[in-house]
Amino acid sequence: MSNIVNLRLRYFAFPGRAGAIRDTLNMGGVTFEDVHITHDQFRDLKAADELPFGGLPVLDVETAEGKLCVAQSNTILRFAGRLAGLYPTDDVVLALKVDEVLDMCEDIYQLLTPTFHEPDDNRKMAMRKTLAEETLPRHAGYIERLMVDNGATGFVVGDSLSVADLKLYWLCEFLTNGSLDGIPTTLLDGFPVLSAWYKNITAVRENCLNVA
Repeated sequence: MSNIVNLRLRYFAFPGRAGAIRDTLNMGGVTFEDVHITHDQFRDLKAADELPFGGLPVLDVETAEGKLCVAQSNTILRFAGRLAGLYPTDDVVLALKVDEVLDMCEDIYQLLTPTFHEPDDNRKMAMRKTLAEETLPRHAGYIERLMVDNGATGFVVGDSLSVADLKLYWLCEFLTNGSLDGIPTTLLDGFPVLSAWYKNITAVRENCLNVA
């Protein structure tokens, strides 16, 4: 970390794929610029071909050797986790389990993506109904099984907070905050272990960030 001169995270003002990254850096006391991009600015950045893969978030890393712009939210999150001490660096199996959760969260985000691009409202609501009644509960069951296998630690991997918890926290918040038409805020109510984990991580996060 000694050769890092500056970090700049660029994303929209809402949490989305950057919520866990922001939390991780803030919890670790890592200094960074949190730049909120407007949709107009995003279009300009894409038009200028300034984004590695055409999307956000991106992390601009300035070191003593030069500057680079890095994309992919999970890649940035793992990097932030290493800087903040919230990603396993001395246990490859624990890191493997953390990565499993990060990629699983991305799979769920991708399940939602087609509904954002569906122009027909009736078809969109039908897609959301299938997600709410079948697809998302099935995946919630998978997640709950991971937590049961991990034991009564209050965390999804290991016995302490990791970037896996923060990534999953923001996914669960997104799914249950009422912003997704057709996805009930009670989605997690039938999963007691997952619900208890969410309550625990909410408290841990608020304590670490003093945002209660």
